[in-house]
Parts: sequence; C-alpha cells; structure tokens
Amino acid sequence: MTRSQDPIQFLTLEEADAINGAMLSTMEKFMTRITVSSLRIVTKIAAELDIHTEDILAEQIVNWIEKDSLIRKDQGEDAAFLKWTSPYPDLDFEDTRQDVVTPAQLSSHEKFLTRMVISAMQVLQAIAKDCTIHVEDLTVAQIISWVEHDAKVKREQGIEAAFLSW
Repeated sequence: MTRSQDPIQFLTLEEADAINGAMLSTMEKFMTRITVSSLRIVTKIAAELDIHTEDILAEQIVNWIEKDSLIRKDQGEDAAFLKWTSPYPDLDFEDTRQDVVTPAQLSSHEKFLTRMVISAMQVLQAIAKDCTIHVEDLTVAQIISWVEHDAKVKREQGIEAAFLSW
C-alpha cells in the first residue's frame, strides 16, 4: 500500500512509524509527534509572515491560530489550515494560567494547542541551532535524531524525561 502525504498533514504514517521506531520512551515519542506537528504549523505561520520560523514570537502564534479559528468558524473547516473540530465543542475548562494565550479568543482546546506549539518552538529552535539551519529546513529525521541524542544524554545524567523542561 502506498501512503501519500497531504500537503497539510501534520504527521504522515511514515513519520509516525519512524518516531515509533526511535529509541525513545512513550512520552518522548508523544512529544516528538507534537514537535513535528508544531513544525508544520509554525512553518505555515512564518511563510505567511515572510520571516524565518525561528523569528516567530509567541504573540504571532496566538494571533495566527486565533485568525485560523475565526476562518474555521466563519467559512467552515475546509477553509482553515487547522482542520480539526473538538468532539465536545461546548466542553470548556477554566483557564487559570496567566500568559500570552489566556486572553485569546480561543476555545480551551485551541488554547491547549497554542501552548503546545509555543512550547515546541523552544525545542525546534534548539534543534535548528545544533543543525545550523533554519527551523523551516528541519527534517523529521533530524528531529528524531536530536531527540534521541538529547534523551540519551539526559538518561546518562539521571534525568528521567527529556521533554519535562517544556
């Protein structure tokens, strides 16, 4: 069976298989999937802003996701970049954090996604710096390799979860 990649797919089956085969804990694999998916989102944002991905500010991520959310609400899911709908759209939980995401006109689910993307930026910037390339030029293989190395080093230092610093 041939697997094709939709241009807006955040994680292909091949990429998921590569992450699953990595020498990582379950949590590290999960966070690697989020990192790859976040890469797709921030690359799209940077292209629209005509800047390098590593130059995106947290406020720009919030504003972009907020704009995409409005497009989804006004024009339908097909018009938006982020093509997901909560199975429980009326389920909202109290947002007690005080950060750049809190005042955004987003659902609880969208705020969670936004915070994950902002957090993933730190990891993506570190990987790109180590690879001496721009974030938007990173490959999934480079991300996996970096995370495996980072996890190995942290295990050797006695640090349990490599991504707890997120």
